[in-house]
Amino acid sequence: MNRSPIFLHASDLPHWGAPYRRVLSEFMLLLHIAVQVHRLRSALSSRLISIEDEKEKKLMSISETVRMGFSKQPFMKTIGAQLASIGSGKCEIFLPFDAKLTQQHGFFHGGVISTIADNAAGFAAYSLMPEDCQPLSIEFKVSLLSVATGKPLIARAEVLKAGRKIFHVRCDVLSVGEDDEDLVATALATIKCSKSVKEV
Repeated sequence: MNRSPIFLHASDLPHWGAPYRRVLSEFMLLLHIAVQVHRLRSALSSRLISIEDEKEKKLMSISETVRMGFSKQPFMKTIGAQLASIGSGKCEIFLPFDAKLTQQHGFFHGGVISTIADNAAGFAAYSLMPEDCQPLSIEFKVSLLSVATGKPLIARAEVLKAGRKIFHVRCDVLSVGEDDEDLVATALATIKCSKSVKEV
């Protein structure tokens, strides 16, 4: 009978007393189990590394898709908005201060604030959609909490709940300085996953 090199049976030790043979046999059995556990852990570790690599590749692909979609929006170029970061279910849009984007008092126009909030929400949802789908905003509510002037804005969106067709997203818009951030608006958006929209 073939046995593992480290796995001995009590019958392999004829000159030992029965108690000693039993103890040594049990020890060898435990050692055999320990080796098998080590091999299993190594296999699982390799599999986990492979899964993490696959996730990273998928996230990179999603990032490229979202960035391509963002680059095709002329209005974002018009106002000077930039895609700051994209992650799974998350998106940030950065907007430098520009006097051309203000209202009569010199504050960022509410329409501009709402625009980047809506767009960040849409792209956050887009990052979780299948490859053949596009985001469409079907409901949007924004609360303007304080004025924003002189400092850049960042719209920080995160998916609250992702469904098969409908995504609920929250977006906070902040006025950012060198050492601080002030919340100027918060928005809730409902984004539809649609297959009928074609990007050109």
